[in-house]
Amino acid sequence: MSAFTGLVACAISSAFFGSMFVPVKKFNPGDGMFTQWIMACAILAIGIIVNAINDFPQFQPVAMLGGALWALGNLTAVPIINMIGLGMGILVWGTVNCIVGWATGRFGLFGINPSIPEYPMINYLGLLMVVVGGFLFAQIRPTLNTDADEYSAVNIEEERNEEQNLLGDEIVGEPDVAITGNNMPRSFKRSLGLGLSLLAGMLYGVTFVPVIYIQDHKEDFRNPPKAAIAYAFSHYCGIFLTSTAAFLVYLVYTQNSPYVNSKAILPGLFSGLLWAVAQLSW
Repeated sequence: MSAFTGLVACAISSAFFGSMFVPVKKFNPGDGMFTQWIMACAILAIGIIVNAINDFPQFQPVAMLGGALWALGNLTAVPIINMIGLGMGILVWGTVNCIVGWATGRFGLFGINPSIPEYPMINYLGLLMVVVGGFLFAQIRPTLNTDADEYSAVNIEEERNEEQNLLGDEIVGEPDVAITGNNMPRSFKRSLGLGLSLLAGMLYGVTFVPVIYIQDHKEDFRNPPKAAIAYAFSHYCGIFLTSTAAFLVYLVYTQNSPYVNSKAILPGLFSGLLWAVAQLSW
């Protein structure tokens, strides 16, 4: 692969990673559980297409672990955005992601081979700039819009009641529509949002580790592909299965009354598409 192709892929990846949550931000995703699952559906669809293009390479179950870790981190994304804003959230978890990813590769953590830079001082200087930039941006206090009236979140139970009303049935009770973090004290909400961003960044930072581990220990796996893109389907399956499991637990917890904004479904699919393409470019 030429340097130009790599730079183009890097630009696409950066642009899509940085803007993937913009489509869903315009609509209230509630607690984010349904949006997370919708994104996972789009991601799996892209994975199936890529798997077919690559002539169905050997499925690697270990690569699913990376997808599972990413999905766990993504569960915190919507609450983070509601608590500290989209820009702040991406900056904080992106900074932690970069640091964790750098440390993992540089020192060979979790059993992968260490990657020694040709110019260590320049490498450390770049890391220092990332840390300083992340710290400075973390001091910014974003102005958040907490007016629930601007959103049109829909509860499944409410839709069911409306259908019953059309049939002449009695409506029993009114469902609540929650916007994550709105009832918290401002300082606590900011601290919690930053804490979740740190957790998300750590999970995002190790999402590639299982794939790299397979590539570094080919003798321990059956027909491991050489190209990293051939692991996409296995990785994306881990995302979908973890997201589905989390959503099922959520359905049980809410007694089958999830918060759903029907207007956020298509944006959620588009966000998943952006992430899937960005991950492939990376």
